[in-house]
Amino acid sequence: MSQRRTAHDDVRAAVEAYVSAVRAADPKAVRAAFRADAHMWGHLGEQFVSAPIEAFSEVVAADEDAPRWSRDYTYSIRAVEVSGDVAVAVLDEYGYQGHDFTNHFSLVRQDGAWLIASKTFFRRDPQRSAGAASAGAEPGDQTAG
Repeated sequence: MSQRRTAHDDVRAAVEAYVSAVRAADPKAVRAAFRADAHMWGHLGEQFVSAPIEAFSEVVAADEDAPRWSRDYTYSIRAVEVSGDVAVAVLDEYGYQGHDFTNHFSLVRQDGAWLIASKTFFRRDPQRSAGAASAGAEPGDQTAG
């Protein structure tokens, strides 16, 4: 087996850096995983969020319960696709601040380093997932938590 590191491996490592940062509740490490101009969009239950990634760093900085929830926090990098110097990755999180999330990251390679350029996320609330299922969502749209 080859010891050569691939772009795919580097993208996974960038997503792993994000995971380590949120698990440690380290806002500086969270910022380091993203481009300075990164943005996020998503849903927290019924609330739509659109904000610069700095807002997420502030949420991480304010998290006083990290020692409690981080013990049970798990994740899965479901997909990584690389096209030249851009990539996408899908990260499923279980138990982040007591909730399950699916994150879609867009990444770019700049000066040899992969950084997250955008985060689009969905918090999987049980009642919302049940509603989506009855509304004709695709089977892959829900993940058991």
